[in-house]
Amino acid sequence: SSGINAEYGWFLFLNATSNYVCTVFTPPGSPPKVTMTPDNAMSISIESCIPREKICLECKCIKADTTHHCGVCKQCVLHMDHHCPFVMGCVGLNNYHYFYSFMVYFYFGMVYSMYLTFGPFKHCHGSPYEDREYKCEEVGLVSILCLVVGFNMIGATMMNSFNILALFSNTSTMSCLISSMKGGLMTSARALFSQLSLRALTNTRSRLHILLISKRSHLIYFLLPPVVTAARLFLKHVLTKKRTINFKFPKMPKKTGLIA
Repeated sequence: SSGINAEYGWFLFLNATSNYVCTVFTPPGSPPKVTMTPDNAMSISIESCIPREKICLECKCIKADTTHHCGVCKQCVLHMDHHCPFVMGCVGLNNYHYFYSFMVYFYFGMVYSMYLTFGPFKHCHGSPYEDREYKCEEVGLVSILCLVVGFNMIGATMMNSFNILALFSNTSTMSCLISSMKGGLMTSARALFSQLSLRALTNTRSRLHILLISKRSHLIYFLLPPVVTAARLFLKHVLTKKRTINFKFPKMPKKTGLIA
């Protein structure tokens, strides 16, 4: 039993850690740049029949509906979900599947940790009265660990639940945030639940298909920890230092959306 518990723990640890490293060191993806200046931006908009707000002068690129400019990373991100300070960058087209896998395995890791912390409580309260003083010595420390794990598990549950709702509603964290800032939290929540549909599983243009299914075409890729990929990305970062890491919290604007 202890051997099985150890193997299960290592399985969760390797998956959570390797997916986290892949999320951090995989660029989220940016649209191609075009030759653009403030002077010819309007002419490009008119000639291409592209709305002016779809042109980013900072990145010199044309933005799609799912592309947003991150004020922290200073770049436009394809299929941007959000800027996450805990992964030190944006979550977008190329690293969302790693981020989602990390969140899932982090959640199950918290559940497994909670299961382990219940062991001392069980031995303490299930033992004879004369043996409780000896068997209950470590309950004090375990109770603190149980409290910390419990709070983390609640947070992971909320985040995973929201990610699932957003994927099946074909929307993103960025869109929900902008909607809540414009129309209020309840309006954003009603819009999120009203768009729920299982068609996202078969719709090849849905965010669920683009960000997850197309990236993990087989279940085995979700179960196997991407240790080799994580090591390669980490070594590439150490040797070339091309990946810019931004451990910053985005600033909330006064009127407009958080990120254009």
